[in-house]
Amino acid sequence: MKTKLKLRKLKILLVAIFLINSHLLLAQTNTSPTQTVCAGSLAEPYLINPPTTGSTYQWSISGGGVINPGTTSDNITVDWGVSPGTYTITVIETDANGCLGSPVTVDVTVNPLPTATTASNQTACFGSSIPDLVAIGSNVTWYSDATLTTVVGTGNNLATGQTTVGVYTYYVTESLNGCEGPAISVTLEIYALPIAPTASNQTACFGSSIPDLTASGSNVTWYSDAALTTVVGTGNNLATGQTAAGVYTYYATNTDVNGCESNSSLVTLEIYALPIAPTASNQTACFGSSIPDLTASGSNVTWYSDAALTTVVGTGNNLATGQTAAGVYTYYATNTDVNGCESSAISVTLTINSFTTIPTASNQTACFGSSIPDLSASGIGTSFTWYSDAGLTVVAGTGSPFSTGQTAVGIYTYYVTESQNGCESPAATVVLEIYSIPNTGPINHW
Repeated sequence: MKTKLKLRKLKILLVAIFLINSHLLLAQTNTSPTQTVCAGSLAEPYLINPPTTGSTYQWSISGGGVINPGTTSDNITVDWGVSPGTYTITVIETDANGCLGSPVTVDVTVNPLPTATTASNQTACFGSSIPDLVAIGSNVTWYSDATLTTVVGTGNNLATGQTTVGVYTYYVTESLNGCEGPAISVTLEIYALPIAPTASNQTACFGSSIPDLTASGSNVTWYSDAALTTVVGTGNNLATGQTAAGVYTYYATNTDVNGCESNSSLVTLEIYALPIAPTASNQTACFGSSIPDLTASGSNVTWYSDAALTTVVGTGNNLATGQTAAGVYTYYATNTDVNGCESSAISVTLTINSFTTIPTASNQTACFGSSIPDLSASGIGTSFTWYSDAGLTVVAGTGSPFSTGQTAVGIYTYYVTESQNGCESPAATVVLEIYSIPNTGPINHW
């Protein structure tokens, strides 16, 4: 227990001692007949001032303290107990002749110590507002050391000025009637912040499933602003709810068991816009002819056979369909960009037309020298082509009727086809025969 020297001013007992020595009366003045001390004060000094040469002094105390002899008999120290009250110190002088003087006394009032103040330890997170230490009591004094030698503040509140991470211990007392009570220790602990969570940026293509943002750590909090004022979610996963193309920025923090929140980690969600669909032209071909590839412009083109885009039938700008039968074939082409986002699809058709009907045409005959009839054909087609050979390599004419230009006697064979949608039918064989004139002999008379 520490007792201060506030009332430990030198307790000089100026005692009026009446010495009778050879009928000589020596008198001294008693200027301080009462004294006050604090309960528990140690080594409080008392002395005769000035002492008489050759005299010795015997001291006693009525209670409440313990006398400690001084270096000479004219001075003592007293260790006072903790019980408040008024106690009497008595001194009797024996002079050089062995004569006893009258007892001289001084009353000492032992004031009670105040009870220990009450105060609570404080905690704070690094970088946050640091609270004052607060003690309840009167005439409060704050120390930075357990021996109470360094005063760092007075009053019920102590602004420590500490800002760095650590545990800071202070000692606080209160005083009453000049007596300082026992000290209690009070701590301020400034916690280190937890480390920021780790998180990865996420990307997605517009219209696809949007992934959650994920952060490691405990008690993760998500904010939509760098100032960390707007909470948008808690927990390791954040479903942002974003669906439109754009870049969305979020900030994630950890909070530890001390309630301290870490610095934030910046996490982005980028939803890519889809690339534009490729451009492509429909293709047509005739059954039995060379079938053209389908062609689409764009990058990383993918071809599908279904509108749901589930069955891939080719990649690249050109698609060799492999179709040969007459019919209409529909395909779907998309582009995929550098972000892996696939465009909407365009449909592209390949039409293979067939022409299985043969035009109708009648053989013609004529007599040499008469008017030679044209060859005529009919059918469902829109145009007719006449060939002079079965291999259909030499076109002799087009349209119907067809004037062969033949005049000489003979049999002339032609081959006629009809066309529709650019496709030519098989050929019908048509014969023009020019008869010779009969050679009638002369008429004889019998």
